[in-house]
Amino acid sequence: LVIAPAWLVRLLRVLMVALLGVLLGRMVPPLVTPLRGHWNDWRRGAASAAVLMLALLGPHAAHAQQATASPIPDQAMLDQLRARLTEPPKCVPSCAAIAAAQLQAAGDTLDVALEAHAGADLALPLPQGDAALTLLDARLDAQPAALVSRDGALMLRLDRGVHRVTLHYRLAAGADSTNLRFPLHPGHVGFIGNGWSASGLDGDRLLGDSVALSRQRAAADGTALAIAQRLPAYVRVTRRLSFGVDWTVQTTVERLAPQDGGFSVSLPLLPGEHPQGDGALVRDGAIQVSFNANDPAVMWTSRLDHASTLTLKAPPLGERAEVWQIDAAPMWHVEASGVPTSASSHGLRFQPLPGETLTLALSEPKAVAGSSIAFDRAQVTTTAGERASETTLVVTARSTRGGEHAITLPSGAELLQARRDGEALNLAVRDGQLSLPLLPGAHRYEVLLREPHGVAMRTSTSRLDLRAPVANIALDLHLPQDRWVLWTWGPSMGPAVLYWSQLVVLLLAAWLLARYAPTPLRFHHWLLLGLGFSAFAWSAYALVVAWLIALGWRARGVRLGDAAFNLVQVALAVLTALALLALIGAVPRGLLGLPDMHVAGNGSNAWNLRWFADQSTGALPRGGVFSVSLWVYKLAMLAWALWLANALIGWLRWAFGAWSEGGYWRKRTAAAAPPQLPPTSTTDATTHD
Repeated sequence: LVIAPAWLVRLLRVLMVALLGVLLGRMVPPLVTPLRGHWNDWRRGAASAAVLMLALLGPHAAHAQQATASPIPDQAMLDQLRARLTEPPKCVPSCAAIAAAQLQAAGDTLDVALEAHAGADLALPLPQGDAALTLLDARLDAQPAALVSRDGALMLRLDRGVHRVTLHYRLAAGADSTNLRFPLHPGHVGFIGNGWSASGLDGDRLLGDSVALSRQRAAADGTALAIAQRLPAYVRVTRRLSFGVDWTVQTTVERLAPQDGGFSVSLPLLPGEHPQGDGALVRDGAIQVSFNANDPAVMWTSRLDHASTLTLKAPPLGERAEVWQIDAAPMWHVEASGVPTSASSHGLRFQPLPGETLTLALSEPKAVAGSSIAFDRAQVTTTAGERASETTLVVTARSTRGGEHAITLPSGAELLQARRDGEALNLAVRDGQLSLPLLPGAHRYEVLLREPHGVAMRTSTSRLDLRAPVANIALDLHLPQDRWVLWTWGPSMGPAVLYWSQLVVLLLAAWLLARYAPTPLRFHHWLLLGLGFSAFAWSAYALVVAWLIALGWRARGVRLGDAAFNLVQVALAVLTALALLALIGAVPRGLLGLPDMHVAGNGSNAWNLRWFADQSTGALPRGGVFSVSLWVYKLAMLAWALWLANALIGWLRWAFGAWSEGGYWRKRTAAAAPPQLPPTSTTDATTHD
């Protein structure tokens, strides 16, 4: 019963009323029969009727109780119901259409009949006239129609179906032309003019969105005079000719007059011009251009036939103004004559005077012998491993034609992967060469190779030959961090080991210290001490040198006051502690750390070496490095640490003696009082004199 349809519910309600009547008939005894005599019959009838009523009314009561107890719909359900109620018709956005429009002009009146099709209840926008037209009457299916103005446009309410709308206009006194714009384009337009002519139509087809009407006046002899227009249409035509692989013309027609309203003009095409698109209407070498009421310009693109010469002629001033712009690709040589050029940021721009003629002579420059392929960029990245090396070659190839181009790979190289513009290629290495499938234009190729040799004392980038001019060559060499780089070579713009230039400075400094420093250290002592510190900390070496020189200066017994002597002793003690910390810390840092060979240049470091070369004729330049195992450095640092421990014992003995020369500390003594002389009398002194 809950899901029963409406008709079944109505039938059940009628049946319930009928059964209620039967129940009342059984419950109320006849008036002629005494009530007491029929008590048993009444009781049996009442019981059966009650059971029957409960059976029939029970489901409906449960349904009513369930409906009463059901909760209020939530917001989502309300939104869904609102969306159903406000759902637009299925015909949107094409619910309204004007199948046909019939215009009839006579004297100072204009009648318009529209056949309107409505797919739903809607408001139909009516044609809009200019200031010369005044709407007098509007009828819908021969009945007066109520119009509504919205945003300056008249709207007519239509029910769903096909309707006939008739409009009656009056022209202003003395008006010789008018314009009628259709917001909805009619499928067919008919025109009957008694003393009037219409423009903007191609047969029964509306070219734009407006129909322009002009009054025709007759001369005294009965011949028709020229059409009187309120303002003749005047446009500026800009033709942009592009000469490349395909020749095209982009034409832009700008509205100059009238400033509003719709109109149409006929423009001649260039020799060999073929407009593109289905909407182009071409007749007798001219194209019909229609302006809608709000269109400031109209543009289209045409294809142009190839020719050795092309002639463009400017029209008379009264027809239109023209501007010509020439854009030619490098594959064409253009010589222009007849019209001077104007200033332009690119190409040639001509603004001819009326009647001037521009002649363009086009020719293809003669081809110059050369390669059909060049590599604009090459990136070689070699990662050296213990037993094998992987090399990635990334090139940007620019080719004028398709085909295959073979490049030479290193001996024993194995191809792992090849890609072109990110897409995998199925290639194979034959006789040490790899053939790249080329396509015209610029494309990016990526080749991944594996070589059977790993890192060694002499390691370099892969030997590759692209067999074509190459520019912008980048070489990258990645080494394991267990290598001690000693020297590099390759293109001039690349890494350099700056340690060796610093070593020359160290040799000079060791010689000067051995000759002039007031210490017992010899040349080899200063040199070995500097070699140990040079691989990781020049500042620590400078601190130890300053400490030794200061102690040597102290050992010479320079005379100082008590306060200055004590201050020097404290400073030497602090300097000694700092030097000992530097010497002790140098041993684990040298044994456990990594050497700093000061590798720099082109963004390189000790294990990532980068070179750059501007160009090559085919074979790519190579960059390399001379390196040894890091264990060699650690063994050298171990030997240096043992030497330092042995030498430091003697240096400390000498340092303590130098620091204690003349005592450790001086106490300040009180100044002695000057001797007092015995007093002498004045008399004695005079007698003596």
